[in-house]
Amino acid sequence: MGLVGTNEVGTYQAVMPIPLRRKFGQWVVHQPLFCQFLVVFAQEATIDPLPFYRVVQQHFRYGSKLSLGETTSAPNCFERIEPQHTYVLDLRNSYETIAGNYNRDRRLNLRRAQSVGWQIVESDDIASLITLFRVHHAVGVQGGVGEWAYVILAKLYEALRLRQLARLRYALLDGQIEAGVLFVQEGNRIIYLFNAASTKGRTGNARTLLLDQLVREQAQQPLVLDFESPEKASIAQFYQSFGAAAEPYQIVSWNRLTRIERTLLRIKNSLIR
Repeated sequence: MGLVGTNEVGTYQAVMPIPLRRKFGQWVVHQPLFCQFLVVFAQEATIDPLPFYRVVQQHFRYGSKLSLGETTSAPNCFERIEPQHTYVLDLRNSYETIAGNYNRDRRLNLRRAQSVGWQIVESDDIASLITLFRVHHAVGVQGGVGEWAYVILAKLYEALRLRQLARLRYALLDGQIEAGVLFVQEGNRIIYLFNAASTKGRTGNARTLLLDQLVREQAQQPLVLDFESPEKASIAQFYQSFGAAAEPYQIVSWNRLTRIERTLLRIKNSLIR
């Protein structure tokens, strides 16, 4: 679903996507997987997003999580606002300038990766990246990873690939895939959407090499690389080591459910835990 703002003759001026899921037999707002945050997409940068936010909050009585890219206007119509950060790398400068801002450890690990003998290949085989993650990362995810999440990722990749908005690359050693990265593009933003690596891939700094390769290719263009960083210090430090800077966004939520619906929600959440 989406909200549309039009001018006096009915021409679209702005659109805000609304991610929904079924809960309690009704539609509620919930941020989907593989979508860090949403914005009001508009022809004019001066569009005010607040009217869109108010309509969403008024139309839907429950929003468990909605991530908003705009932070200039305080959406005080929501009950809870949680500040978050991603990390972005400005690619407008030359590669030499950007790489000069890598910290000492990143430069060292890049040299180590370059000495390993990695073979970097383009691919359209998302299944191999999913397998890497399933084998080497899924066990560490709190609550586990449902099979449905992999299905969503595969379908999302295929849709992006058909629109030429996805880059899928692997690092191979002795013919074996040891690391992979998926980049997608939205406007001037290249998003580091998904990645995985085996033990060899991690110790061989394969993902550092894959990220550096993208920076080399895209340097001196009006783009930013969004590392889509979770709020985890160790991961944030890794992305900062490339010279990336924090960029704020916010997660909002609200609840206008009845007392009975709130009680049922608490019971359901307690059973899930």
